[in-house]
Amino acid sequence: MQLIIGIIAFIFMLSVIVIIHEWGHFMVARHYGVYCHEFSIGMGPALYQKKGKETTFSIRAIPFGGYVMMAGEEDGSQDEQEDDWLKNVPDDRRLNHKPWPQQICIMLAGIFMNLVLAWVIFVGVAMARGYVVEPAKPVVYKIQENSPAQQAGLQKDDRILKATSGTESIKPETQYDLLEWMQYHHDTITLTVRRDQSTFETQIKPQYDKENSIYTIGYQAIAYAKNIQWYEAFGVGTQDFAESSTAIFQSLNMLIHGQGYENLSGPVGIFSVTSRTTQMGVLAYLSLFAMISLNIGIFNAIPIPALDGGRVLITLIEAIFRRKVNQQVVEKIIMVSFALLMMLFVFATYNDIVRII
Repeated sequence: MQLIIGIIAFIFMLSVIVIIHEWGHFMVARHYGVYCHEFSIGMGPALYQKKGKETTFSIRAIPFGGYVMMAGEEDGSQDEQEDDWLKNVPDDRRLNHKPWPQQICIMLAGIFMNLVLAWVIFVGVAMARGYVVEPAKPVVYKIQENSPAQQAGLQKDDRILKATSGTESIKPETQYDLLEWMQYHHDTITLTVRRDQSTFETQIKPQYDKENSIYTIGYQAIAYAKNIQWYEAFGVGTQDFAESSTAIFQSLNMLIHGQGYENLSGPVGIFSVTSRTTQMGVLAYLSLFAMISLNIGIFNAIPIPALDGGRVLITLIEAIFRRKVNQQVVEKIIMVSFALLMMLFVFATYNDIVRII
C-alpha cells in the first residue's frame, strides 16, 4: 500500500510542477499573441484531446512531462513542409518573429512559475505548521553508539568550530551547514572542536547512511521551536525559499568544480525520497514538493541550449549582435546539449540504483 501511495504522490508532484511550468509559457505566449497549437499534459499517445478556440488541450499516456507547442520554436521540432498547422500561421504570431524582450519573457515564464509555486508552498507550510524550528547549532547533543563521532572522542556539548578537508574548510553556523558540506567532503576530515574553555582538533571520517542517503558522523544536534503568527509565515516561508535557493546554487557550484557527482539523484532517487516523505505526513511531503519545484526552476535557468536558460542566452546573443544565429547551428547545439543532459540523467539514475542496492 505504501508503494502505491508513493507512486501516486511522485506522479502527482512531478505532474503539477511540469503543468505549472508549461502553463507559465502558455499564458505569456498567449498574452503576446504567439500561436499555441497544443498544450499537453504528459507525453506519448494522446488519451484525450479537446479543441479550444485555437489550442488543442491534450492528456497523454505517459504521466511525466508535458509541453506547449508554439509556432516559431527554433529547436528542430517544427517543419513547415510536414506540419500543416504551421503553414497557416502568420509571421507576426510566431515566437521567433516576436521582439527579443517578449521572447525572453515567454522563455522565462515557466521558470518564474516554478519559483512562485515553491514560494507559495514554503509560505503555506510555515502557516499550517504555526511554528518555526530554529536551525540547530553544530553542538553535540547525543552520540550514536559505534559511530565516527564516538570513535573520534566527541562528547555532549562539544561545539564544532571548523571542518577541514584538504584545502577546503567551513566554519558552520548551523548543523545543516556542516551536514551539507560533508556531502561533498566525506573523506577523512579534521574537526576543530571547542569543549568548555579549550579547543582541540580531531580527525573523523563520515559514514554513509543508506536509509537517509546522506553522509553523517553519528551525533545528533538539537533544535528549538517557537510559535509564530500567521502573518509571520510570509517571512519564514521567504527565508526558507532563500536558504533553499542558496543551497541549490552552492551544490551547482560544487558540480562545476567537479565535486559531488556521486550525490546526484534522478527520478529513482526522487521517487525513493518521495515515498519515505509521504510516511512523515502532508507537511513533509509539501516541503519536498517545494524543494523539487525550486530545483527544477533553477536548473532550467542554467544557460544550456536544451534548457530555457540556454534559449534565453541564444536570444540575447542575437539581440546584441543584431543578427539571427543559423537555425541549423542552433538545432545541432540543442541536440548535443540534450545528449549531454541525457548522459547526466543516466549517471544520476545509476547513482540512485547503487545507493538503493
